[in-house]
Amino acid sequence: MTDEPIDISPDTEDADATSFRIDLDPEKVEQTLQELADRVRKQYERHRYSKVRLSYKGRQLVDDLPIAVFLASEAASFWWLGPLRLLLVNFGMRSFLDVELVNEADDHISRGNAHYLDGEVEEAELAYREALVMRPGDPSALYHLGVLLRVTGRKEEAITTLEEAARWGDHPDAEKANQLLIKMKVRKLIPRPRGDES
Repeated sequence: MTDEPIDISPDTEDADATSFRIDLDPEKVEQTLQELADRVRKQYERHRYSKVRLSYKGRQLVDDLPIAVFLASEAASFWWLGPLRLLLVNFGMRSFLDVELVNEADDHISRGNAHYLDGEVEEAELAYREALVMRPGDPSALYHLGVLLRVTGRKEEAITTLEEAARWGDHPDAEKANQLLIKMKVRKLIPRPRGDES
């Protein structure tokens, strides 16, 4: 379908910003809960995440919690009395809890990638645009949308979209957008040989 596949591999550079592991120490339950809330709050203030996902040994403990609910004082009580306390008390030993901050926009981007790989470009475009409504200016959604626009022949719109993604600078998808822009602009300048000029 395209000569420019979307790179949908996970960005390891960005993984630290959206997920972390917290030490579960049964001797320091309150301190553990406070550290968890502080780290989630810090990431929430820096980024636009909407949910918290908690996993233990690869298994999700409960459904994703909205960050606002998680950070509310009721959430601390819930975790003190709920699954986290059970883990800390029942196991009676140190372990780790995996915490992931997610945004519903990421789900739309993933869905868009799946549609794109299946050749369903209209559905993919809709998913990317929905992600941009939820998280305006998102470099990943912009990059993927830019690639899609390019391969569907909307070059000027693709360039505008990719330039917006490239403005993010140190984000991995911004770098990919920048590389694609260079490739698109250089191709215009290189004359293609006519006929067989051996």
